[in-house]
Amino acid sequence: MSLGFQPLRFGEGFQRTDLVTVSAGDIHVYGFSLDIAEAEVSRASRILSDEERTRADCLVSESHRHQFVAGHAGLRLILSRYCGAPPHGLAIQKSVKGKPFLPNYPLVRFNLTHSHGRAIIAVAKDREVGVDLEKIRPEVDVLGLAKRFLSDRDITFIESGGPGQHHQRFLQAWVAREAVFKAAGTGLTFPLHGDHFELASRGVDGRLILGDGKADGAIRFVRLLPLDLGWVGAVAADGQDWNVVLCNTS
Repeated sequence: MSLGFQPLRFGEGFQRTDLVTVSAGDIHVYGFSLDIAEAEVSRASRILSDEERTRADCLVSESHRHQFVAGHAGLRLILSRYCGAPPHGLAIQKSVKGKPFLPNYPLVRFNLTHSHGRAIIAVAKDREVGVDLEKIRPEVDVLGLAKRFLSDRDITFIESGGPGQHHQRFLQAWVAREAVFKAAGTGLTFPLHGDHFELASRGVDGRLILGDGKADGAIRFVRLLPLDLGWVGAVAADGQDWNVVLCNTS
């Protein structure tokens, strides 16, 4: 089973549904398309805060503006299922490091990522979570980028998969870093060559080793997401006693 990316639909008004709960050992993951019809853009915009609408209006590109609206309205729509509150009424603030959080629902932790018209949202209970998504672009010189930014161990990992897997493995090492640092609330921090990514034998679990891996808390666990061919995504969260649950946006 792979994560789907269907467009969200934004109704004319909030309709209360059964509250969705996420257990302490699960991470709920949603995927959706940011390409929505013009009529949906108008309805989605009503869900946003004044600050979010201002940010959207500052975007010059119409497609970027529509995708921003779809992404942030989609986030509010999904979070409302866990909070039992209207999506437009959710207060979303940012920490001093810039990570969004829900001050009125502190146990609901979440993260949003988007790339090339697709978005993923991860939701957890009382556990910091980060998610990242990238599209494979065959024209990119990933070995050149790896030698410039990543560690020698990462380069060995990328090359060990053979030429046909270079792009896939490069992005696995990349999204793992992004997810880990987003969970920490810091965003990607350069330089990157002091850390390296290790993939478990079954190919869906991994871990990012920070530095030499000997310091307390220097290992961060990652789950790679089952996505359509040409896409790579990962979720990272505190601890390792958690599982990914793929959820339907409808």
